[in-house]
Amino acid sequence: MNDAGNFMTYATLVDMLERNRRVDRTVTYIGGENAERRIQYEDVYTRALGILHHLQTAGAKAGDKMIIFLNNNEQFLDGFWAAICGGVVPVPLAVGISDEHRHKLLRVARKLGNPLLYTDAKTLERLEALAGEVGESELFAQLKSRAFLVESITDISKAGKLVRPAPEDLAFIQFSSGSTSEPKGVMLSHGNLMANTRGTISVGKFTDQDVSLSWMPLTHDMGLIGFYLMQFASRVHINLMPTELFVRRPLLWLQAAAKKRVTITSSPNFGYRHFLKGLGDRRLEDTDLSSIRSIYNGAEPISVSLCNEFMNALAYTGLRRDAMYPVYGLAEASLGVTFPTPSTDYRWIRMNRHRLSVGTPIELNPAEPRETLEVMCVGQVLPNTELLIADDSRVGLPDEKVGHILIRGASVTRGYYGDPEATAAAIDANGWLDTGDLGVIHEAGLYIVGRSK
Repeated sequence: MNDAGNFMTYATLVDMLERNRRVDRTVTYIGGENAERRIQYEDVYTRALGILHHLQTAGAKAGDKMIIFLNNNEQFLDGFWAAICGGVVPVPLAVGISDEHRHKLLRVARKLGNPLLYTDAKTLERLEALAGEVGESELFAQLKSRAFLVESITDISKAGKLVRPAPEDLAFIQFSSGSTSEPKGVMLSHGNLMANTRGTISVGKFTDQDVSLSWMPLTHDMGLIGFYLMQFASRVHINLMPTELFVRRPLLWLQAAAKKRVTITSSPNFGYRHFLKGLGDRRLEDTDLSSIRSIYNGAEPISVSLCNEFMNALAYTGLRRDAMYPVYGLAEASLGVTFPTPSTDYRWIRMNRHRLSVGTPIELNPAEPRETLEVMCVGQVLPNTELLIADDSRVGLPDEKVGHILIRGASVTRGYYGDPEATAAAIDANGWLDTGDLGVIHEAGLYIVGRSK
């Protein structure tokens, strides 16, 4: 079992990495049905310092921002840890399959000022072509001058100089999608991340006997924080599958879970739907999912009917009904906000969809089916975070009334990078951050009923 006194006292990500370097656990990168690569926790540390040497030789210094723009999970995490170990602030961005993602990178680069860029030659070439088309060749030239290509790393035997941050120091910046608007960069400190990690581990009850599996992108907080950093903190055997592999072959997700006796995995709403579509009328033969104790469901609005369909469709595999684990979180909270009690059946309520405005008491079990909205319970607030259901003036509302979901505490961001207006609009003088979501407390559980914007 985990030594609670150890994982509960990590001060920073660097502290976490150093203190787990001798632990006999692996990160397994799944490349296909019979293709995988295993990296020991200790190798994660030595590779990070080896790559950091190259970054520092190229001029990277503590406080610099570094965009990580890579599809490959292993290369991504190598660069992420190298930056963290040098006090460089990683800025993960999804490469995607369209010009939209490269447009976002250019917007983010302009906002960051003069960032480093950690990428590969092919991706850099595509970015150059787009920059030329949209009249951003000058910005690209600046980026290229500070680009570090993963292909250039041939020797990691020499360690870079480790920089030990303080808990209040900025760890990394998580940017919103920003596909149609200016992307907002959530600033997360080491202290934020460690506070949320402690709260999540204490409620989720992760131990070093767990085995995790995730196909969520590492550019998303649920993938990077929830199913990598928090698992690393808990000394879990970590398994990572590329998102595009899940998209192409969704059944591999749970086939791999069965093969590796996974205990913790996750998917947002669309993933369950995509899996069921791929499954069709077939059965997963010789697939035993009885080892799964928690299958996290978050990152998108949760469909009650889809959860029921998914769990019913896979009951024959031994997947327990109480393994479905609906949660609520957001990047601004360093991820987790509310979790249910583990190993309890998920629950939901039926409410009148026409009585969901702020300050309105919910109406349960409406007589008319067309007025009914089924809403999933996403549990209770995690330690190190406070939650308030408030009216339009940010005054608290009683249970059973719909209101704005506000949060504050050690897990919550201090604001958005380079955007004091957005920060002031989101966080008030008392430290309460408006999540932009509407919710209600019913029988001690939180229910998300919509967006306020």
